[in-house]
Amino acid sequence: RGCPSMMMMSMIGLALLALISAAYADTYRPIVLWHGMGDTCCYPFSMGKIEKLIQANLPGAYIHSIKVGDTIADDEVNSYFMNVNEQVDLVCEMMKNDTNLSKGFNAIGFSQGGQFLRAYIERCNNPPVYNLLSVGGQHQGVFGLPRCMGANHSLCEVMRKLVNSGAYEEYVQDHVTQAEYWQDPLNMAEYLAKNVFLPDINNQLPNKNATYKANFESLNKLVLVLFTEDTMVQPRESEWFGFYTEGQDKAITNMRNSTLYLEDWIGLRTLDEAGKVTQLSCVGDHLQFSDEWFVENLVPFLKG
Repeated sequence: RGCPSMMMMSMIGLALLALISAAYADTYRPIVLWHGMGDTCCYPFSMGKIEKLIQANLPGAYIHSIKVGDTIADDEVNSYFMNVNEQVDLVCEMMKNDTNLSKGFNAIGFSQGGQFLRAYIERCNNPPVYNLLSVGGQHQGVFGLPRCMGANHSLCEVMRKLVNSGAYEEYVQDHVTQAEYWQDPLNMAEYLAKNVFLPDINNQLPNKNATYKANFESLNKLVLVLFTEDTMVQPRESEWFGFYTEGQDKAITNMRNSTLYLEDWIGLRTLDEAGKVTQLSCVGDHLQFSDEWFVENLVPFLKG
């Protein structure tokens, strides 16, 4: 008999690779990524790099990197100037329509993507999130204008000017993403009355939403990453559900002493007391982590 042709050998090799990838894909739960302010689903130096890093460690894992808009350019603009509630509505439909996610998924939110994914869990969670990894997310909001990062500083500067002009003005609340998680500890009444997003997902309003709490409590694991030298998020403790004590902007009330936790408005205390909350600190500024840190500290939570 003659030797197999090179084409035949290549076909066999490709078939074996496909079988191996399929086997790995069944091993790992699908993964959803939601990027932060000024970023996109697909920049090769940010979310694209994260995708490759995950694939290198979890071969064959299905990854859906959220894009809000028809193009990458739309996605970046919408990270500044699209109402968060509308973004979450779109993502709820997007997740439901992705058949690869039908049995549930692990989710990683970077910066504001962390609290946006939490909003997805509380409001929709269909398909359900298994583990939520929030990397620098501002779960108690911010009280301080972020410095500008990302590829397009001009968009960021427009956002800063609008928030500075009046974070709770109706136009700003409807159109500036960052204003919708602006929490003013010096004027909580205005924050609760006029902020269109954060008081709702934090169940701070008088009528508590039982569905939000039940959905959040359904998580297997909540991982909260705080950057110890963060100059972007004010206060950085928001990344661990801490925030300024009401009435001033210096002292911090940590997660376990907050009313949100003590009265268990969203189920955070329930999760914590069940051993399902992991708080990690990463030495460095906002989202500044090494590949090695990511693989050692976060990839293990993607294997379940």
